[in-house]
Amino acid sequence: MWVFIVLAVVTLATLSAIAAYYLIKVKQLNNQQNQLAQSNQQAWLDHQIELSKDLKFIANAMIQGQCEITEGCLRLKVLMDRLDETLQEQEHFKAIIAHFQATSSMPTHKAYASLTRKEQFALDNKRYQLEHKSKEAILQEAKTLLKYDFQHKSIIH
Repeated sequence: MWVFIVLAVVTLATLSAIAAYYLIKVKQLNNQQNQLAQSNQQAWLDHQIELSKDLKFIANAMIQGQCEITEGCLRLKVLMDRLDETLQEQEHFKAIIAHFQATSSMPTHKAYASLTRKEQFALDNKRYQLEHKSKEAILQEAKTLLKYDFQHKSIIH
């Protein structure tokens, strides 16, 4: 009878030790997952901050005349989509988005270079007309971007 009691105690002790081992392992894995999640969250926040700085840099360059309206709108739209796709739906940025939509299909770089001089002139003329038409509204929206708090999605006054 004592043999069965000793055997039961040894079995229970062994099972308890195994259970404790796995509980410790699960706790360690949970801690690692939490640390990884925090690290990922920080990396995501850092990326968002960098995108918002890039947006403001381009907006400022447009305002100062260091970046053409069309190029600025193309770059801003791409960055806005990366930062927050809902930005393009906001009333604050409708001129930038409209200009992007009007010019995004225009050829650039090699495609532009492959056009004849007459085609390039016509394309440039169309782009200049679009820029002239919406320049003031776009620059005003660029100023709004400079004041925009991307974390809270609002304009800072």
